[in-house]
Amino acid sequence: MGTMSNGGLGIDGPSDGSTFHDLGKLYPNAPIPEKDGLILRNATIDDPDGLVEVMNWISQGDIVILDVSPVIDNEDRLSRIINPLMTLVENQIGGELLNFGRSRLLILPNTHTIGHEDGA
Repeated sequence: MGTMSNGGLGIDGPSDGSTFHDLGKLYPNAPIPEKDGLILRNATIDDPDGLVEVMNWISQGDIVILDVSPVIDNEDRLSRIINPLMTLVENQIGGELLNFGRSRLLILPNTHTIGHEDGA
């Protein structure tokens, strides 16, 4: 009998002892578009180091709801997160960065911006 590589998963689960959930088996008909779909991401950020992942999502055309509540009272950390996001979203990709409540941001790529009519 030969061996088969399963990406580090043992017969009973991952080799590090964590629990493995095969989402393909749990949700075989999940509403995830395979082509020309839209992905909505929901994340919390507490440090500018997390910006790389968020910026990758935005660059891929994903919509992001970003919770900044962990840094809302720290003006320096908040601006180190918001300023690069504004530069990327509004100046580089033509998207929109909107307040969504007191501590959340709605980040839209250029394919899903909110239209503003004259006089609005």
